[in-house]
Amino acid sequence: MARVVGEKEPAAFGISAKTARALADPWRFRILIEVTVRPLSPSRFVEEFGGELTHIARCFRQLAEWGYLEVAEERPGRRRGAAIEHVYRAIRRAQFDSYTWESVSHSDRDSVTRSILDSYQQRIGEALESGTFDQEVDRHLSWDMVTLDRPAWRELGDRLDLLLESLAQHELDAGERLAANDGEQIPTTVGLAAFRSPGNPAPRANGKSRPGPGAPQPGTHYVLGPKLAKALSNRWRCRILMEVSMRPQSPSQFVEEHGGSMTHVSRCFRELAKWGYLEVLEERKGGRRGGGVERIYKSTHRPYFDSPTWKGLPQILREEISPWFLNTYFDRVSEAIEQGTFDADLDRHLSWKPVVIDREAWTSIAGDLDEILSWLPELEAQSLERTEDAGELIPATVGMASFRSPPSRRGRSDV
Repeated sequence: MARVVGEKEPAAFGISAKTARALADPWRFRILIEVTVRPLSPSRFVEEFGGELTHIARCFRQLAEWGYLEVAEERPGRRRGAAIEHVYRAIRRAQFDSYTWESVSHSDRDSVTRSILDSYQQRIGEALESGTFDQEVDRHLSWDMVTLDRPAWRELGDRLDLLLESLAQHELDAGERLAANDGEQIPTTVGLAAFRSPGNPAPRANGKSRPGPGAPQPGTHYVLGPKLAKALSNRWRCRILMEVSMRPQSPSQFVEEHGGSMTHVSRCFRELAKWGYLEVLEERKGGRRGGGVERIYKSTHRPYFDSPTWKGLPQILREEISPWFLNTYFDRVSEAIEQGTFDADLDRHLSWKPVVIDREAWTSIAGDLDEILSWLPELEAQSLERTEDAGELIPATVGMASFRSPPSRRGRSDV
C-alpha cells in the first residue's frame, strides 16, 4: 500500500563509507529504495521484484542490523509450512544529492554507482516490458549533452538536487489530496543524472560553432513526428543524431569514437542528411585513412525531447522509439564508466526514486524536468561566453526521466 497520509518520509542519511558498502549490493540498494515506498517482507519483495529468497532475506536482516530498516510487523507465513513473516519498513532513506558523495572513496563510489545504475536499468526494463513506461502520454524522457564551465556545472547539480528533494514534498502533498478527494494514485519513478562525458572537452567546444544570423538558436528543435520517429527507431541513427548535435563529425570519426560498422554508419549519416536532420559542412579529400572524400556533417537543429513533444506522438511510436533512445543513453553511461569519467567529479549527480503521487504532482514534476531541459542550451551558451580556455570546460551528459512505475510481478500496481 502507499505511504499513510500525513506520515513523514524516513529521515535521510548521507552517503558515508559504511553506507557505500551497504549499498554496493544491487539487491540491498533495491530493497532500500522499494521499502521507502511501503513496508515489505522478503518473500513479498521476491514475488514482486525477483531475487533468491535466502539472499534477499539476508539483505533485509543486514539493513535492519545496520539501522536502515526495522521490523514493522510479524505475522504467520503465507506459504504452507512457512515460519513467521517479518514485514520491514524504512527508518532512514539514502540521500543521493551531489554533496553526499564527497566523503566517499573512489572505489566505494564506483560500487554504489553500479548498484544504482543496475537497479535503475532493471526498473526501466520492467516498465518497458509491462507497458507502463509509455502509458502516460506526458511522461518525460530526455538526455542531452552540453559543455559547461565549473560554475554552470555546480548550478546544474544544485538544480537537480532541489528537484530530488522536492519529490518527498510532492508525495506528501499528493497523499493529502488523495485522502480528501479519493483521486487517482500514480506510482511514479523519477531518474536524474549529470556526469562527465567521455572525451576531451576542447574539441567539443571548438567544434560547436555559435549560431550565426539565420542559424538555429539554442532551444530550436525538431517536431517529433512520424518522420523523426523513423529516424530514431534505429540505435545508430539515434546515437548519431545526439552526437552530431554536439559537434560536427564524419562517419569515420564517429566509428573511431563510438564503434559500429563503417558501411552501416555511413548509410545512417546519408539517411539523416536526406531527411533534413544533418547537412554536409565540409568535404575533405583523402579521407582519414587515405580513402576518398571525407564528409563532415553538422546538425541542422538541436534535438529536443520535452514532455509535450513526446505527447504529440501516437503511443505505438513512443513505444517504438523509447527503447532505442534509452539504449543510446545507457551506451553513453557505459562508456563514461569504462573510461573513468562517470565518477570523475565528486559532485556529479545520480539518483532514482519511486513515489506515489496524484495527477497534479505528476504534471508539476514533468514541468520541472521540461524547464531544466530547455534551460541546458542557455547554461551552455553562458559557459562558452565566460570561458577562454576550452580545456577547463566539462563535457556533460544530462539524463532525466519520469514514468509510471511497473506493476509488481503479482499483477498489482506497486502502491
